[in-house]
Amino acid sequence: MSSEEYMQDTDFTESEDTARIYESIANRMNGFLYRCRNDQSFTMVNLAGAVKKVTGYAEKDLLNNQRLSYMSLIHQDDTKKVDAAVEKGMQNNSNWNVDYRIKRSDGSIQWVNEHGGAVLDDQGEVSYLEGIVADINDRKAQEVERKKKMEDVGVTSNQIINQTQKILQVLKTLKMLSLNASIEAARAGEAGRGFAVVADQVKELADETGKSAQSITQLMGELEEKLTEASE
Repeated sequence: MSSEEYMQDTDFTESEDTARIYESIANRMNGFLYRCRNDQSFTMVNLAGAVKKVTGYAEKDLLNNQRLSYMSLIHQDDTKKVDAAVEKGMQNNSNWNVDYRIKRSDGSIQWVNEHGGAVLDDQGEVSYLEGIVADINDRKAQEVERKKKMEDVGVTSNQIINQTQKILQVLKTLKMLSLNASIEAARAGEAGRGFAVVADQVKELADETGKSAQSITQLMGELEEKLTEASE
């Protein structure tokens, strides 16, 4: 074997080994690697990893749209979002990062995250798109659960605010009664002195309780704002 033939054979072996390494790594992912054409169907030309686990379809079904295109799997309510993310990434020469739903072969819905970018040719034109599509069903389920818990806290917060408002109304009435009692005690002169003291104490208690109730209302309002921010 000539040295040239040996080098060619060695290069071929190293290329095979590299391909096996990448395939091994891809198969450990909870998702898959892809390269596709920049066309309307995002025609897949390379796929590696857990394609069937994520989509329900074999690689051969999606490669070159043999059975169906990957684009056809994307949920109709998410196609515009995906298109917009990819378009923005290409325009800004940056990667895109977008969550969306796909419809698996059994009809179930699968949440995925796609992180990809454009491959440019020597003239700076987009020749391919490539990236990673990962299963994020567990993450989305946690997000839904967290949002539900925040909504439950929000409901409780509203109930506390409503009850506090009722307390404030009662205190307002109590202060009016205390004021009327003070007026009547003043009219009664010496005989109403003790009643006037009680009326003043009731008014003072109502004032302090009112301040606490208003503080609770304010704090619960701030809590609702923070919960809203955290859920967005």
